[in-house]
Amino acid sequence: MIIYGHFLELGEFKYMENLLTNINNNINNVDQKFDKKIFHIKAEKLVREANDNFIFFKDYEIAMQQAEETLDIDPENIKALILKGNIFFCLDETDTALKCYEKALEINPYSAEIHSLKANILDINGNTKEALDSCEKAFGNLKKRDKELLTALYDQKIAILIKLKKYEEARETLKDSYKKLGEEDSDYIASCYWDVIDTLHKEKKRKKTIAVKRLKIVHCP
Repeated sequence: MIIYGHFLELGEFKYMENLLTNINNNINNVDQKFDKKIFHIKAEKLVREANDNFIFFKDYEIAMQQAEETLDIDPENIKALILKGNIFFCLDETDTALKCYEKALEINPYSAEIHSLKANILDINGNTKEALDSCEKAFGNLKKRDKELLTALYDQKIAILIKLKKYEEARETLKDSYKKLGEEDSDYIASCYWDVIDTLHKEKKRKKTIAVKRLKIVHCP
């Protein structure tokens, strides 16, 4: 009985030890979550201020400092990475801007906004086919909340297709924009591109017709 009681006391002690350990772990987890929440709030506040300094005050230096501070607190803060990319873009450091967008895409590969920003850089750098691919990914990842991005995306895609001389596809994209955009935005897109696409498409057909005629003349016996 004494031996049994001894083991019982040991068992109770072990139980209490485990219980206290679990309580301490739970307290630590709560503290960590609370700390993360505080850090998250601080990071969000910083990145909002940074965006204001970038957009409204054109203070790129302060905006960049605040974006870096945000990333020190939250290394995977996508808003801060996008902002850094946008600042570098405005400073004509397109390669560095591209790296910022690509890092943001590693964290969230389903962001239509980031794919569109990447397409913009690729287009400027002359990587037109890759730009079209990124633009298509932006369209493929559009969410309802991205409605404001849609007009810019159609604008971007049509411009890239024209550069690639894909006039028929550009025309179809323009027609599709009429179905997806409001009247004002679709009229804007049409005013920018309809005449250009039509003229270039006709010119391409004219050159092809001439080339076919020449080919026939050369090969006629």
